[in-house]
Amino acid sequence: MESSTKPNRTLLKISLTLGVLAVGAAGTMLTIKFKTKAESKPTERKLPSVRVVKAKPGSHTYQIQSQGTALPRTTIRLVSEVSGKVVSVSDKFDAGQVFKKDDVLLTIDSRDYELALAQAEASVAQADLRLQMEEKEAAVVQREWRLLNQGKPSGLQAREPQLAQARAALAAAKAAKEAAQRNVERCEIRAPFDGMVTRASVRPGQFVSLATPLGEIFSTDFAEVRLPLAVGDLDFIELPAAGETVAPGQAPRVTLTSEAGGQALEWQGRLVRSEETIDPVNRMVYVVARVEDPYRLAKRNGAALRRGTFVKATITGRKQENVVSLERTALRGKDVVWVAEDGRLSYRKVKVAYADKEKAILSKGLKSGEQVITSLLGGVIDGMGIEVQADSPANP
Repeated sequence: MESSTKPNRTLLKISLTLGVLAVGAAGTMLTIKFKTKAESKPTERKLPSVRVVKAKPGSHTYQIQSQGTALPRTTIRLVSEVSGKVVSVSDKFDAGQVFKKDDVLLTIDSRDYELALAQAEASVAQADLRLQMEEKEAAVVQREWRLLNQGKPSGLQAREPQLAQARAALAAAKAAKEAAQRNVERCEIRAPFDGMVTRASVRPGQFVSLATPLGEIFSTDFAEVRLPLAVGDLDFIELPAAGETVAPGQAPRVTLTSEAGGQALEWQGRLVRSEETIDPVNRMVYVVARVEDPYRLAKRNGAALRRGTFVKATITGRKQENVVSLERTALRGKDVVWVAEDGRLSYRKVKVAYADKEKAILSKGLKSGEQVITSLLGGVIDGMGIEVQADSPANP
C-alpha cells in the first residue's frame, strides 16, 4: 500500500508544477499582448521673458548734476591802519553777529591823531598866509616896474621863485592835514558792507599797532558755490560767453539742496559765470552759482544757506526737441540698446546725446513706438527669441 502511494504523490507534485508554469506563461503572453505604449510628448522650449518700454520722442530739458560748498562772495580780514589803544568794541563785533554798512565796529584812541590834525591845520593857515604875502609883494614889484617904464619883470625880479615855494608849502601843508584827518577817521573801524562777523580778535583796553589783525568779516548779500562740470556738460547749458553780461533773471537756474537733521533744504540760485579754465588736476571746468540773501536777512523766511554748507546742485540746461528719454540701465555699453521686434531681440545702435547715472537721452536710432528691452539677460544673442511681458509700461 505504501509503495503505491509514493508514485501518486510524486505525480501530483509534477502536475501542480506544470500547471503553475502554464498559468505564468499564459499571463505573460496576455500582458505582452495587451500592454499600452507610453505616449511621447515633444519638449517645449521656454523663451526668456523681458520687460520693455515704448520709445516716445519728445522734448527734454537737461538737468546737469554737480556739488560744491557755499561760501560768501566777499570775505576780508580787518586790520588796524593806526596804532593805539582800543577804547570801545561794538556789541555787533562778535562771531555770528550781523552788522550794516558803515556801522562802527570798534574804536581806537584818537587823541594823538586829533592833536596831529590840529597842528596840520595850523600849518595850512601859516602856509596860506605866507602865500598871500608873497602874492602881495609880487603885485607891488610889478606896479613899480610899470611906473619906471622898465617893462614887465620876470624871474627873481617878479618874485616867481618865492611864489612857487609858498604855493608848494601850502600844498604840502594841505596834504599833511588830509593825512592827519584820515588817521583820525581810521580810529573808527567801520563796516565796509552789510555782513556778519566770523572772528573778533580784540577787546577794549588792548593796544594795537599798524597792520594788527582785528578780526574777519564776510558779506551777506550773496553766497557763491563753485560747481565742477565735465567739459562736455557745458554744451547743455546756456552760459554767457566770456566777457558777456547777462541779466540775473536770464542766467541758467540752479537748485541747491542739502539735508540737516533729516530735513531736506532747498535754495534757488543762478549761474553767473564760468571760470573758463580747465583744472589741471581733475580736468573739470568750474562754474559759479549765486544765491541772493543766503541768510534770509531781508526776506525773513526759509532756511539760511550758511557759510561752508555742502550742497548738491541741479543746473537747468537747454531744451532739446525730438529725443527719447530712457532709464540709464536700458543702455547696453556706450551706444547700443536691445529692441524687441516680432518676438526676437535685436541689437540697435543709437546716438546718445547725454547720459548720467539715471537717464540716457537718445537723439537718433529709435522710432516712435519701438519696444526697448529694459530687462537684464545673460548670454544674449542678436536675433534670439524672447517673450514680451504683457504688463510692460510705456516710456514716460
